[in-house]
Amino acid sequence: MNKLLPVFLKLDEKKVLVVGGGNVALEKLQHLSQTGCELTVIAKECKSEVSQLLSSVSKAKIEIREVNVSDLDGFDLVYSATNDRETNRKLVEYAKQKRIWINCADDPSHCDFYSSAYFDRGPIRVAVSTQGEFAGLAGSVRTILEEILPPEHDADLEDLVQIRSLSKQKLGDANERKAALKFLLNEFKEKYLSLNKKL
Repeated sequence: MNKLLPVFLKLDEKKVLVVGGGNVALEKLQHLSQTGCELTVIAKECKSEVSQLLSSVSKAKIEIREVNVSDLDGFDLVYSATNDRETNRKLVEYAKQKRIWINCADDPSHCDFYSSAYFDRGPIRVAVSTQGEFAGLAGSVRTILEEILPPEHDADLEDLVQIRSLSKQKLGDANERKAALKFLLNEFKEKYLSLNKKL
């Protein structure tokens, strides 16, 4: 299998469709609702949690009905999260024809992209993926990394980003700036990422 390219997508104003209204769809929507995308859900029925979540999202709508393959037209990303394998397969086939990127919850081999297991620490987002092979393993590795970089140090990470920004204003010499930032980053690694301290 070809290696996947890890990227972080800016979904502001992008049109995203989620097909399905169950637990899998809810998990996708919990992440998508924070991205600023134009979010549409089409499902025969929806969990109350799905409706509650989307009621707080300004650019979101729900259509309670059967999905048609032509519903995919005009969307930038599609998540097929129904419990009907045949429906999912039809949506995948249509998306491929139309060159629309699709994630199929029940069949990773037909996905154009995968969701990662991730967490946030201050300004940093750390994501882990097994390239569609074993989501549970990615989640376990994420948990390990969360323990190495605990949330009580979010402020330290924010400070590092601010210092970098200030260094551009205060330190005109590029080499001096690089040396100062390298020193700070080495301190950061020693304090939080030294595996020896975790053993």
